[in-house]
Amino acid sequence: MAAGSPSLAAEKKHWWLSNRKVVDKYLREARSLIATQELSNVAAAVGLLDATLVHSPRLEAALELRARSLLFLHRFREVADMLRDYIPSYKVGGGGGIDDSSSSLGVAGDRSSVASSAPLSRERVNLLSPGRERSDGDRSFRCFSVSDLKRRLMVGLSKRSDREGQWRYVNYR
Repeated sequence: MAAGSPSLAAEKKHWWLSNRKVVDKYLREARSLIATQELSNVAAAVGLLDATLVHSPRLEAALELRARSLLFLHRFREVADMLRDYIPSYKVGGGGGIDDSSSSLGVAGDRSSVASSAPLSRERVNLLSPGRERSDGDRSFRCFSVSDLKRRLMVGLSKRSDREGQWRYVNYR
């Protein structure tokens, strides 16, 4: 049994290393395509980044490059979908202070908390409503207060400071 274990460990290491090499290769190619700033090359880079995310779904470099590429291509709906899917969020309770505008976003992949939640915030609903697809004639944007969003987030986090693990997502830069 001791003779079989090293070969199994070598297979796992080889598999991991080959995946890592593929991911690194895709990232290098995507960066070089994005550097050209041509629409066709950036679109090809998005395809490479999608393949990278299949191998390594939480790789921050790939997520960031994909979001930047989609923004360059003016594919804002896909960026919003990425944010909803990949950024862990916090459900703010409906008691006191944040009543009608409380937003409910679940951890990535947790759709049940979104479906059974309080009403969505006004900013989230109006920011990307389903009827507003990108059109060349309509270049208007909707804005929201970042300081108001930060205040609401901090109030919600302070209300639930007893829960373990919630502070790991707060990043001060």
